[in-house]
Amino acid sequence: MKNKIKLYYFAPHPVQYHVGIYRELTRLNNVDFLVYYEDSIGLDTVYEKEFNQNIKWDVDLISGYEKIFLKNYSHNPMGGFFSRINPSIFSILYKNRPDVVMFNGYVNLSDWLLLISAKIFGSKIIWRGEAVLKGNENSKNIKHKIKELILSNFLNSCDAVMYSCSGNYDYLTYYGVKQQKMFPIPCSVDNEFFRAGFKNNINDKNKIKLELGIGENDMVIIFTARFTNRKRPLDLLSAVSKISNINITILFVGDGLERLKMEEFAYKHNIKAKFVGFQNQMALARFYTIADLNVVISDYDPSPKALNEAMNFELPVIVTNVVGTAYDLIENNKNGFIVKVGDVVTLANKLDFLNKNRDVLKEMGKKSLEIVSKFNYKENAKGVNDAIQYIIDD
Repeated sequence: MKNKIKLYYFAPHPVQYHVGIYRELTRLNNVDFLVYYEDSIGLDTVYEKEFNQNIKWDVDLISGYEKIFLKNYSHNPMGGFFSRINPSIFSILYKNRPDVVMFNGYVNLSDWLLLISAKIFGSKIIWRGEAVLKGNENSKNIKHKIKELILSNFLNSCDAVMYSCSGNYDYLTYYGVKQQKMFPIPCSVDNEFFRAGFKNNINDKNKIKLELGIGENDMVIIFTARFTNRKRPLDLLSAVSKISNINITILFVGDGLERLKMEEFAYKHNIKAKFVGFQNQMALARFYTIADLNVVISDYDPSPKALNEAMNFELPVIVTNVVGTAYDLIENNKNGFIVKVGDVVTLANKLDFLNKNRDVLKEMGKKSLEIVSKFNYKENAKGVNDAIQYIIDD
């Protein structure tokens, strides 16, 4: 019997959107899979300044796969190049000689240590990321030129590269990654988890709306994000202010620095807006269930998982053209609309159309569910396995 391929996945810390991939990779018959976490912050209670509260994820992040937590020598694990300092990476690769190492990112010291160590000890490298182009890559700014040189060399030093969406594919292509070494790992969430939440709450939809003071026949637009300039929540409020909105409620799930401005705008323009604050994973289903439409209108957003989440609740979506997954998850005019960033007039027109055509709203929602079904962890594991076979057979 052929020996299993030893695959080590080095992850910055536990993330709820990634553990499903690890569980699926564990199920592959040809792979001996192990996760090395470079820090444990995803398991700990962390104070989120934007939400002004302590947050600890309420879903299981550690069962169903083998993992080891490494010592992180960083004094600031929350961000920056020195947020991950794991010198044990070198000895792990030296002693265990995995066939393949996989990691995501290039923004911290341990990413570079992984790249160098794998090259020294002969492990093949699979890299994954989610970044998309920002539109300023062709700038003659010396900083951009240096970044382009460094990233091109970094990415092309990897044996296979995983792309998460069409926007990420374009990003990798820009930096010179060859098509034959790119494999899909589509942005996904735990579809089954959210669909179960939908099923558990659907019979209480009117009751939940009543509890929140939302009219039974209101079109509920859900906005699930941090309230920052980048997410552009004021664009949504501005768009709603331009149309007849007597039977429209905006449900804002989250918190952030823009909240006071949002509340003041809604009050000034007599817009029905409900602010329910940050909601953990288990509580999200109640709010998605009572929604009729999801809006993601950021000016930069590589892979907003709220988009996938909402589509599991049969919600049509309006997204901006710079959202990385827009052209993967949205079929324009079929399960939603793609609008230009900052185009409040077009956004208002689309909202008005859907509010006046609730039957179209329902049909678009069914299409969303059909589309998002193809974005799942099994497909992620298949993409990784295809990448492994490519680099092992090479």
